[in-house]
This record gives sequence, C-alpha cells and structure tokens, in this order.
Amino acid sequence: MRPTSSRALRGALTAGVAAGIIATGVTVPAQAASGYDRCSWGSLCVFSDPLGKGQMLVVKGSALNLGAWDNRISSYANYTDWPVCFTLAAGLDPREGGTHYYSGRGSFDESAMPELDNAVSSLDLGPEADQFCAGESRYATFQWDSEPKPRPAVLPAHGAFGDVNGDGYADFFSRNKFGQLWASHAYGSGSGARLVGSGWNAMTQLVRHGDHNGDAKEDLYARDKTGVLWFYPGRGDGTFGTRVRVGGGWNTMRDLAAAGDLTGDGRADLLAADRTGTLWTYPGDGKGFFGTRKKVGGGWKVMNELVGVGDMNSDKRADLVARDTAGKLWFYPGNGNGGFGTRTLVGAGWNGFTELVGLGDITGDGRPDLIAHAPREASLRVYPGTGAANGGVKAAKIFGSLQSSVLVF
Repeated sequence: MRPTSSRALRGALTAGVAAGIIATGVTVPAQAASGYDRCSWGSLCVFSDPLGKGQMLVVKGSALNLGAWDNRISSYANYTDWPVCFTLAAGLDPREGGTHYYSGRGSFDESAMPELDNAVSSLDLGPEADQFCAGESRYATFQWDSEPKPRPAVLPAHGAFGDVNGDGYADFFSRNKFGQLWASHAYGSGSGARLVGSGWNAMTQLVRHGDHNGDAKEDLYARDKTGVLWFYPGRGDGTFGTRVRVGGGWNTMRDLAAAGDLTGDGRADLLAADRTGTLWTYPGDGKGFFGTRKKVGGGWKVMNELVGVGDMNSDKRADLVARDTAGKLWFYPGNGNGGFGTRTLVGAGWNGFTELVGLGDITGDGRPDLIAHAPREASLRVYPGTGAANGGVKAAKIFGSLQSSVLVF
C-alpha cells in the first residue's frame, strides 16, 4: 500500500526541484539533505515527525521490538526493494493490526491507516512482508479447511509420534528468522500456538520422532553450531524440560533424522549421515542417549534429505524416506535390525521443497503422512500415506502457510 496525499505529493515535487530533475533546463545547486532526503537509497528509514522530519533511524531489518523507537514512528522512507509491514503490537503480533507499504515514502497521519502514527511497535522487512502483514508471520499456521484430523483412539507404538501435547492431533514446531521456537496445534484440539522459547538460531539441526526417554512424551534433539548434540525432554504440553548434553563431535554429520524404533527393541533411535556419505544408526538406550552405533552403509552422500516417516508400508517397522540431489524421493523399508531393505522410487521433482518432515498421522486415518514445505507458494503440503508395500503417497493438498524463512519440523 502506497499512501497518496497532497502533502506527500508536495514533498515529492520539492525534492524533485531541489535535485534538478524537473524539466526546466536549470540545474539547482545541491543543498544539505533534509527530510526524506536524509535516507540513503537502498535503506529503510523511519522518522519521529511527519514528512521525514525530526529524528531518523535507519532500519537494518525486521524487528520484534523497536526499543527507544516504540510508538515514535510518524513517517517513513522505504528505498529498498522489499515491502515493509508496520505492526501496532510488539513481536509482530497481528491481533492489533498493521499494514504494509512498498518502495516510497509517506506520513502515517495522512495515510489510509492513520492509527499507525506514533503507535508502531514492530516491523517486518522482506520479500514476503506484504503477504503476511496483519496475518501470522512468526510461525506456521494450519488452514481451517484442511487442518490435521483427530487420530484413531489407539495407535500402535510405531505410530505414536508427532503429537507433542497428547491431544490426539499431530502438531508441528516452527523456528523463525528471529530464533523463536513455536509449537502449533490444530484448531480442532482447542489449543493454539505457543511460544516455546528464543535463541534457537544457535542450533544447526532440530529433529524429533516420539519418546526417547521412556516417559511417553515427545522429545527433541538439537545440534548446536559447535557440534554438541542436546536432548530436550518433552513435558507433554509442547514445551521441554532442562536439556541434557548427549555429546560433542556431531558436526561431522551432514544430516540427522530421528526415525523411531529401527532396531526392534522398543526404543527410539537416531540416524546420522556423515560427510563421507556413510549412514549410521544410533540405537537409543531409552534414556535419551545412544549405544554403539551401527553402520548402515555408504553412498548416502547423494542424499540431501533424510526423513523418519514411521511405518509407511504397514509392516509394523519404522521406515525412511530420502531425497537425492536429482530431486528423486526414495522409500527405504526398515528391516527391524537397524538397516533397510531394497528401496523403491516414490517419485521425482521433489527438489523444490526446502524441508520434508514426518509428523506421523496428519489426516486421521491411522497411517503416517509426509509433510513438504513449498517456499514459492509459502505453504505446507501434506502427502497422505497409502500404507502400501511401496511406501507411496497420495496427491498432496495444502494444509498450512508460513514464510519461506520458517523452519518446520
């Protein structure tokens, strides 16, 4: 939205004359920058007074809180290539409203939303700031017409994962560009989204797949930038207890996947692919730690995504889905001994997704499904599992929306 007013127009004409761009044939000598002219091209600037007057702040990026500038912005100059969303509430909370502007400048008191004048508490600057402005941009949200359905009352042990608060619906976690971690619950469950905590940008990988310490609550593993793997025990409400250090040296692993019970001992395990292309199974000990790892095999360097999807072929064993660098998706049936049988091709063209996620049964039919983050359409797709021997999936439908920068797992 670009404000238009006689006041803004007068400011633009004045700037044009001063810059010598009006077709008069006369070049006006350069003058000291004033008003909007103080803002450099390529920058977003906000001002404490109308028409770019008063104090000026050059905004470097999105901000959940404006600090000393809270409720002080009266005008703006957006000379970036991205839209900017100004929000009335702190934290980009959309409930109090907000609006977006493209490249240009203006004063809030003469805009279509004058209530923004000296009332902005947060802002979003980026390629999707317009699409999500005054809507939820911090975490993934379910769509009303295709949200998760309630699961069967009784699920086998290998299917009881993905529900972090025990309400009978699959849930998901989202990490946004600010490092916030959110838990999202289906509307039908009566629960809403919940902020788990901040500072999660320190983690290079986040994986989960059911209970790892024997308390029947969904847990989380996180690897930090130094290569330390941490275990976060779930509390059963979408939050976590005090983390426990599993060990260091995990930055030698290119990818991690929590995949359920691969070894047939009733305990959830972890898969890890190292940088040489070797895939390892780390058998869980039922306390959040692991026993001696087992080599699955080599040649996995060609895979850029590993997903612990649960039992996709109805043989009561945990399976694996993997995407190769050509965009082909492969199904690897678990053999119950920490390894896999002969793979089958699920399909091609999967390299357009940033994440593939296994959250268990989304559609309520008792079979695990596959989730895909499609950044170009800012959406989440669910591919319902068929339960067939080849581990195939049905045609996708969109069931959630989120910004491209949000990680879902």
